[in-house]
Amino acid sequence: MAGKRIPKLLVVFDTNVLFTQVASDLIRSDAQRIIEENSNHVDLNISWYLPDVVVGERKYQMLGKAKELLPNMKKLEKLIGHQFGVGEDTLELHVDKAIKDGVDKNKLGRIGINQSKIDWNDLIERSTKRLPPFDAGENEKGFRDAIIAHSFLQLHQVSPTTPNICRLALVSEDQRLRDYVAELTGSASNIRILKGLDELESLINTLVSTVSEDFVGELSKKASKVFFEKENEKTLYYKEQIGEKIREQYSEELKKTPIPDGLRSNGTWWISEPIFIRKDRQTVYWVTPIEPEFEIFHYESETPNMNSLAGFAANFLATQAQAKTAAETAKSGLGLLGSGTPKKKVVDLKGREKFEAHWSATLSQAQNLTAPKLSKIVYAGNNLPESSS
Repeated sequence: MAGKRIPKLLVVFDTNVLFTQVASDLIRSDAQRIIEENSNHVDLNISWYLPDVVVGERKYQMLGKAKELLPNMKKLEKLIGHQFGVGEDTLELHVDKAIKDGVDKNKLGRIGINQSKIDWNDLIERSTKRLPPFDAGENEKGFRDAIIAHSFLQLHQVSPTTPNICRLALVSEDQRLRDYVAELTGSASNIRILKGLDELESLINTLVSTVSEDFVGELSKKASKVFFEKENEKTLYYKEQIGEKIREQYSEELKKTPIPDGLRSNGTWWISEPIFIRKDRQTVYWVTPIEPEFEIFHYESETPNMNSLAGFAANFLATQAQAKTAAETAKSGLGLLGSGTPKKKVVDLKGREKFEAHWSATLSQAQNLTAPKLSKIVYAGNNLPESSS
C-alpha cells in the first residue's frame, strides 16, 4: 500500500516581515526561529520562498545599513593601524555573500516572474487610479508590491489546488498588497493571506494539530477575550498581574539602551492576538505576544541668539527655570546639559521589547475556554540591532 501523502505548505514572505536593522542578516530573528522550528514536521512539508523583488529590496536595505557602518570601520582602522580592505566599492560583494548565506542557511526558495503573464495595462490603470496594490495619495507607491503579488499568483498557478494536498500562504504587513492578492486569487480555497509572523505560526500549529483551521479560528477569538480586555479585571492579564510581573522580572531589559549615555522612555504596551500552540485532550495551549514601545533619546544644547533682546530674555528665563527644577530633573536621571542653556530632545531610536505570555485553558463541552492559567513569561528580545546597555 502506498504511503500517506504528506500535505505541503508553500510560504511566501514580503519584505516588511523580514526587515531587520542588523546589516548582516537577510531575515530577522523571529522569522529565522519559525523556519528552524517548522522545517522538519513529519506530517507537513513546508517550503519557504522569497520573490526576487523581495531579495532585491533587502539588498538595497542591507547596503544602506552597511554604508552607515563604514565611518566606524575607518575609525577602527585608524586606531589599530590595520586596513580591512572594505569600502563602498567592495561592500556590494559582501552584502551579496550575506544574502547567499541567509538563503542557504534557511533553505529559502527564490521565485522569479514571467513578465509575459502580467496584464500590464491593468497595472497601469490601477496605478493611475490608486487601486490596490498602489497606495492612495499623491505619490504613487506599489510597483514592487504588484510584482510580489504576481510572483505569488504564478507560484499558485503551478501548484496543486486541493487544500489537503497543497496550501499557499502569503505573509505581508501591507493591507493593500493583501487586498490585491485576495482579488487575484479569487475564491481559491488553498490560499491563506496572513498579516504577520504571528498568524503564520498559528496557521502552522493548526495544520500540524488534530483540530481544523475553522475551529482554531473561532477558538482564537474566544482566547483573545479570555486573555485581555481593557479594564476587565476578570481576564487573565489582570488576574495574573502580567504587566507587573514583566516589570519585576525584566526590569533591567526595560531599562537597557544600545547607545552609551542614551536615555530611555517606555510607552504604549501592545498586546497581540493569541497564537495557538497545541491542543492536548481538553487543554489548549497559547502564546500571547506583549510588546512595550520605547524610545532612546538624548538632549542637545539649543543656544539662543544672544544678539537679540529676545535671545537674552530666553536665556535668562531658561536659567531661572533650570535652577528651580534642578532637584526634580536630577531625580528623573536626565541631568543638566549646562547652566543657562535650553535643551532639545533628540530621539535616536524607536522600538519595541518583545515578551511572550505562555498560558493554557480548558475546553468545555460548550466549546468555551475556562480556567485559564499562566505558565511562564518569556523575554524574546527587541527589534534593535543591539540590546546591551
